[in-house]
Amino acid sequence: MISNGFISSSDIIIIVGILLIIVDILVFGLSTVVLFSLGISAIIIGTISNFWLPMAVQTLIGLSTITSVLLIILLWKPLKKFQNISPPQQNVISDFVGLKFILESEVSINTSSSIQYSGIHWKLKLASSNSCLTVLPIGTLVVVTAVDVGLFFIVKVTN
Repeated sequence: MISNGFISSSDIIIIVGILLIIVDILVFGLSTVVLFSLGISAIIIGTISNFWLPMAVQTLIGLSTITSVLLIILLWKPLKKFQNISPPQQNVISDFVGLKFILESEVSINTSSSIQYSGIHWKLKLASSNSCLTVLPIGTLVVVTAVDVGLFFIVKVTN
């Protein structure tokens, strides 16, 4: 609490905890478990010191560190699971889906190919339904099945 115009050490610890969480969210996108747990533990220990049990600065820092280690141990798997959420599926709703064209260069799993279309240089990638095909030669009629940023997923047109 603020008394006589000074900020107590517990208030400073709480402010540091809030800043650590803000930095973790804004700069690292909540990807560092360490900063997040340090911020939470600093807020918890600072609040306990502020309202129930006043402590020295060294004690506050030590307890915040110990609490942070405990939080890391408890939150490691849930936060890792949260971070490993699968990326969004390919965009199958687009004006480009269904676009047919003839390949001007060979497309394969190992080589990078591209096409200039609508003023954009699109990379071409074999769609997952082409699992048996590893190469599409020049002159093959293909259709776009999905679109991602700068990327067409294509399959061979079968008649």
